[in-house]
Amino acid sequence: MLPFQSILPPTTIQGGILPHWLLFISVVSVFNSAQNYLIKDLSLTRKVYSAAPTTEVTNLSARTFGTWTLLTSIVRLYGAYNIVGNKQMYDLCIWTFVVAGGHFASEWLVFKNCKLDKGLAGPLIVASTSLIWMFTQKEFYVGV
Repeated sequence: MLPFQSILPPTTIQGGILPHWLLFISVVSVFNSAQNYLIKDLSLTRKVYSAAPTTEVTNLSARTFGTWTLLTSIVRLYGAYNIVGNKQMYDLCIWTFVVAGGHFASEWLVFKNCKLDKGLAGPLIVASTSLIWMFTQKEFYVGV
């Protein structure tokens, strides 16, 4: 076993990798949160909200988004290590992707602050892929 493997989440006997995906997405989200708090350059946030007036993408909105992202990251990190056989944790992880996907879809389709471009594509792909994966694999992980 490689040294780093001891910190990876457990997989089921059948070898499911969803916990590893949740860990990966959680770590990426932590870095995104840090970027929203520590870097004064809003260019990455403005790529996601590319149709929003620049006056709406502020340091305050970036920090608020960073807080929300950090919270979902914590839930997903905890889920990476605890979803096998834990329906409640599994459902909480699903809800993080529902809320994220709903937020980005509404900013695109309702509030018109996003354009369907590379800035929005990543969050939409992660949310939708994760939701499909989690809905189709729920019985495998929690038996329900």
